[in-house]
Amino acid sequence: MASCTERPASLTLHLQIFRDGCGSWSVHGLSLQPTTGLPSLSASIDHARRECGEAPATIELVVDGFYAVVHQEDGWPRQLIAAEASLPRGVPGNDGGDRSPFNRLCDWVTGWRHG
Repeated sequence: MASCTERPASLTLHLQIFRDGCGSWSVHGLSLQPTTGLPSLSASIDHARRECGEAPATIELVVDGFYAVVHQEDGWPRQLIAAEASLPRGVPGNDGGDRSPFNRLCDWVTGWRHG
């Protein structure tokens, strides 16, 4: 099968990014065999972007029952996840207790770990 960079420019790729039960990530749709064992969602997205040369793509994210679909135009202008950040101890929200459920989900999806 041809690599993503050899596809016609008018073709939109269809990629799937999964989190497996062991915590690693895989990217499907780049070739006949998925790329597995990626350490994080951000690493998976970076891998897909790099391998496809930022060609237009529809990306399905599947994480423990959470499902999202994102369409990236040529150049992948949308930032799918925030940069990982670490809050110092003692900062409100560091323990996750007074953060909203949405913010805790965002932390979990991006791979942020509490110190």
